[in-house]
Amino acid sequence: MIARFLTIAVLCLSIAVLPVHAGGGGGGGHGDKKKKEASAKGKGAPKQQREITTLESWVSVYPISITVVQDDQVRGQLQVWLGMDVIDPALRTRTEEIKPRLRDAWLTRLSQYAATSLRARRPANIDDVSRLLQATADQTLGKPGARVLLGSVVVNVK
Repeated sequence: MIARFLTIAVLCLSIAVLPVHAGGGGGGGHGDKKKKEASAKGKGAPKQQREITTLESWVSVYPISITVVQDDQVRGQLQVWLGMDVIDPALRTRTEEIKPRLRDAWLTRLSQYAATSLRARRPANIDDVSRLLQATADQTLGKPGARVLLGSVVVNVK
């Protein structure tokens, strides 16, 4: 009985240890190839977002997603895809530098808009959203010259 128990224990222990040794380097496995490819691509480098256009004046903006809160309850979501066309190089540089501040201002204004103007089963007023985003950009940048271009506005309100 003890011999059978020892045999089973040794077998279980060897099964538990084998995968650790099998996955180890040896120099010729596929793991080395993957490591070389990762280091060739610049391991740790952030993925670059594919540009929509090759225009130098284009400034990409990540999509904005707003939770719609009405009557102290979550009612849905508002998503806005946009970009900016900034022809003046100095203003474009400033736009790139303060993009986080622009994004924060847009989030604040769109949250206010969503809380007061969006209704269930009704589309958002694109003209209002466009004017709101443009006015916010002009105010945050300190002067007009950056044109906000909408890609799409999606409303999911319950």
